[in-house]
Amino acid sequence: MDIDAYQNAKDALRAKDYKAAERAFKIALDSVDEHDEHYNSVLSYYGLTQVLNSNSNGLLLCRDAASNEVFEGEVFLNLACAEWQSQNRKRAVDAIRHGIKIDADNEQLNRACAQLDCRRRCCFSFLPRNHKLNRFFGRLLRRPGPEATVHSLLF
Repeated sequence: MDIDAYQNAKDALRAKDYKAAERAFKIALDSVDEHDEHYNSVLSYYGLTQVLNSNSNGLLLCRDAASNEVFEGEVFLNLACAEWQSQNRKRAVDAIRHGIKIDADNEQLNRACAQLDCRRRCCFSFLPRNHKLNRFFGRLLRRPGPEATVHSLLF
């Protein structure tokens, strides 16, 4: 694997230079064999940068990388970020939960889970969660928290 390209890509992603990050992740991906242990991680980062550059095909790359991953929780964090960017909240939360099952000690996954998956108790506990009254009063009492962005989930 081209370590320099991979590190440059992560630095560009942190600096929100998504075009440069996509180019560098493509170089790193081309230098990795499909059976390499880092392939899914690099593929998920490449897919995420494509999504951040408004290329919806990147979401498919992230999903493909996550479907083949069994050890690295970072792949599921990237999938969750791609789903979040694509306005798929439920899939983003599901990806984070699946990632935590695989890598429970991953600090970024746990922090992202806390940011996205915060549900409070029902206002009327004797009614189902999706009852009209619970939904109405839940929306009234909801405190606006900090807006979750892809960058805040990753870093």
